[in-house]
Amino acid sequence: MGFLNGFEIVIPNFVEYTVDVLCENRLKSSFYSELDELRKLENDKIISILYCDYEKPLPEGRKELIDLEDEYILEIAVITNSILFTSDKGLRDEADSVKQPVIYIPPKYQRHFKELANGL
Repeated sequence: MGFLNGFEIVIPNFVEYTVDVLCENRLKSSFYSELDELRKLENDKIISILYCDYEKPLPEGRKELIDLEDEYILEIAVITNSILFTSDKGLRDEADSVKQPVIYIPPKYQRHFKELANGL
């Protein structure tokens, strides 16, 4: 999408770990398809991708990961001075509470996000 030109996309190892642990089948496949699309944009020199490790130990159990997921993602966004894109109201509210820039996309629009973006 054209409005990503020149952006640096931060992808912490925690995000991929979270997808691998919490997501299954179609959702996991969608994540990796989107990651492939971002890599194509990077290869075309449209965006840059910054892969980074997260210094805290990754949660070992599914429950612990669910409990810490939003906290870790928000902390990474603050550290990297990133804008969050999310469909999670709780994460949106947490980001707002610490004045972290966040773009909230209601879940009902996720499937049509690219179509909406083309109308901008």
